[in-house]
Parts: sequence; structure tokens; C-alpha cells
Amino acid sequence: YQGHVMGVKMQAQMRRDMFSHLEELPYSYYDENETGKIMSRMTNDLQNVSELAHHGPENFFICGVMVVGSFVYLFTVNWILTLIIFACVPILVTISLIMRKKMRDAFTENRKNVATINQSLESSISGIRVTKAFTNKEKELEKFEKGNLDYVKSRSKAYKAMGMFHSSTSFVMDIFNVVCIVFGAILALSEKFPLALEDYMAFAVSISLFINPLTTLINFVEQYQDGTTGFKRFLEMMDEKVETENPNAIS
Repeated sequence: YQGHVMGVKMQAQMRRDMFSHLEELPYSYYDENETGKIMSRMTNDLQNVSELAHHGPENFFICGVMVVGSFVYLFTVNWILTLIIFACVPILVTISLIMRKKMRDAFTENRKNVATINQSLESSISGIRVTKAFTNKEKELEKFEKGNLDYVKSRSKAYKAMGMFHSSTSFVMDIFNVVCIVFGAILALSEKFPLALEDYMAFAVSISLFINPLTTLINFVEQYQDGTTGFKRFLEMMDEKVETENPNAIS
């Protein structure tokens, strides 16, 4: 509850800053940027930023403690098997980094298309009297449909990137269990580094303590992409130069 309230308050403060900044921008900015796109940045984008600000530190803290704690515990059970399992982590991180870039690009494109739809809606609804007066319904439908189809394409691309990301990481996660079974059996039969059956069972059951927080962190990447994309768009607007007062202006 407190975390979500904190996120909402952050969102409200950012929206307040953005609105205040908008009030100081020159007319030229509004000539080049449609109202619907500006509204999209102020609503959808900031919502995702606040969610990231709330869940980000929470996930990193809880999952970080669990990963370290479970690693130490598994190390006490059998250090060889723990190091073998831990050696798979770089593979998981590498795949995540590669897939994350594809997700980031897809979500950025998707945001632009959402803004285009909002812009088309705002323009059509606010100008409905003109549309009706000139029986311009077909033209408005054509404009809206173009933005709508672009949104479907970009969202499909984003879902494809998400599917590739989740299926790849899930595959590596399953490899963790396979590695545990195979090398555990090898160590159980080894004479140099024997692994007791009870230790092997404890390790097999407890490996989920290590994998589950890793899964949470991996899935968090999707929310991270949403939030950082929204924050980038927020900064783009805040970096717009405000209208300056002419030093020779007469009151």
C-alpha cells in the first residue's frame, strides 16, 4: 500500500512539473506537437514510470537478499554443485541483455503509436462540429485506422520480443534443474567428491530458492523497459526550451 501510494505521489509531482513546464513553452512547440501526444506523455508514460519507481527497488532488494542467501545456503550443502549451477548465470544474463534491447526498441515504437492514436482521437473529437459540417467522416476514419493499424503492428512486434525473451530465459531456467540432476548424480557416484543422498535431496529441493528470485528479476525487465521508455519521453519534454522574455520588452 505504502509503495503504491509513494508511486502515485511521484507520478503526481512529475505531472505537476510537466504541466508547469508546458505552460512556459512557446507557441511553436504546440504547432509541432499535437495535443493527444502531449496528453499521452502526461498520463500513460508517467503511470509506467511510477510503477517502475515503486517495484524496482522492492524487487532488487528482496530478490537480491534471496539470491545471496540461497547461494550461501547451497554452498554449505555442496560447494561444487553450487559453483556449477552458478556458472549458468552468465548465460542467463547474456541472453537477457540481448533480448532486452529488442524489447526496448519495440516498446519505444509502441509508445509513439499510442500517442498517435491519442492525437487522432483528440483532433477528431474536438473538431467533431467541423467534421459533421463537411460530412468528413470517411476521411477521419481513414486517419484513425492508419494509426490503429500501426499500433497493432508495433504491439505485435513488442509481444514477439516479449515471447522470445520469456521463452529464452525459461529455457535457461529449465537447464538449471537439468544441470542439478545430472551433476548431482555424477557427484553421488564420485569417490573423490562424494555427495550424500540427503544432501542431494536438500539441494534439489532448495535450488528453487535460488531460481525463483532470479526469475522475478528477469521478468522485471519488461516493467523496466516500460518505465525507462516513459521516463525518457518525460525528459524529452522537460528538456524543451521555455519561452524567454525579451530584455527590451515593454510592460
